[in-house]
Amino acid sequence: MEKEFVEAIERGITHLLADFQGQPTRFWSERDIHWYLFHHLKQDPVFLRDYGTEPIRAEFPTRRVYIEDAKPARGHYDLVILDPTSVTSPPASQLPPWASWEECLPHMVVLVAIEVKTWVDRTTNIPEKADWDIEKLTDAQNAVRHAYFLNFVQLDFSRQHMRDFYQGLREYLLKKVGLPRLRILCVPHDKRIQPDPRQNWLASPA
Repeated sequence: MEKEFVEAIERGITHLLADFQGQPTRFWSERDIHWYLFHHLKQDPVFLRDYGTEPIRAEFPTRRVYIEDAKPARGHYDLVILDPTSVTSPPASQLPPWASWEECLPHMVVLVAIEVKTWVDRTTNIPEKADWDIEKLTDAQNAVRHAYFLNFVQLDFSRQHMRDFYQGLREYLLKKVGLPRLRILCVPHDKRIQPDPRQNWLASPA
């Protein structure tokens, strides 16, 4: 099941990339990207099966509490895929609907967690915007099996300083490649900026 879910996620991301580069003006915010990805996942045969629960969840909290006595105290993922058996089997299945996250989360297995970022302003502080999502995805206490950090870049690439920002973003994210269980995507809306689609998935230099 885990392998099938991961394959379905990657099919959904492939469809999403085609949407983004085919009609980039449709995407005004990160929320638009979430909805398109969710749509593609819900069309996939893997997610049309009845698992006794909904494995796809939005704004799902992290196991780790990052700020005590704060609301929200936990981080949240844009989208997760839960292991259905961890939800429908004891002890999670025996908890009441009003049970707290403290009671539920230790028993729920996050097979896939996804964070999405859009980049539309070259003045954005890259570490400030990216590092929190990467921390949530890779923190061992959160026990995410497969993590995806998806970056969608919408800039006026006719300007050199915009192309420079894109390259700077790629170089920063490349430094994060190799973190456990993390895959990083960095895709420009204009295919001409990165003609080889395989290069949108960042990997360490050979």
